[in-house]
Amino acid sequence: MLEIALIDEFYIFLFSINYGLLIGFIYDLYRVFRYYSKPKKILSLIEDLIFWLIVTLIFFMFLVKNTDGVIRGFVIVGFLIGSFLYFKIISKYIFSLLIKFFKLILELIHEIISIIVYPLKKVITFFKKGFRRIHRLMKGVFKDIKKYIKLTSKKK
Repeated sequence: MLEIALIDEFYIFLFSINYGLLIGFIYDLYRVFRYYSKPKKILSLIEDLIFWLIVTLIFFMFLVKNTDGVIRGFVIVGFLIGSFLYFKIISKYIFSLLIKFFKLILELIHEIISIIVYPLKKVITFFKKGFRRIHRLMKGVFKDIKKYIKLTSKKK
């Protein structure tokens, strides 16, 4: 087992607090995503599972990188303290900023899509008008052909 000096343990503890803050931020991102997507039960279950898989992956990558995979109590406490601090102090501000940011992004995407779709709508409208004219013309031509066929068949 890797021997870790006390100062190294202190730094690992501080890093674990930072990772707890990171997990809190990821949870706020997840909350904003759910705020806008409003998932049904099964999709919500899948999203929860993905969130916890990400948190678990972050936790174990931290453990492997910093403590050679050894679970230490102060690491768990550091994650909990970081998450607690994030939710009590920072979360309300970050969450409202993230809501505004995602709203801005969604509005921007909507504008880009409307800019892209606008010429397509114009082209479709143009062709619809052209097809309507052709349809009316062909309808008149076929009416005349039917009349001609009726007239020529009566003469025989």
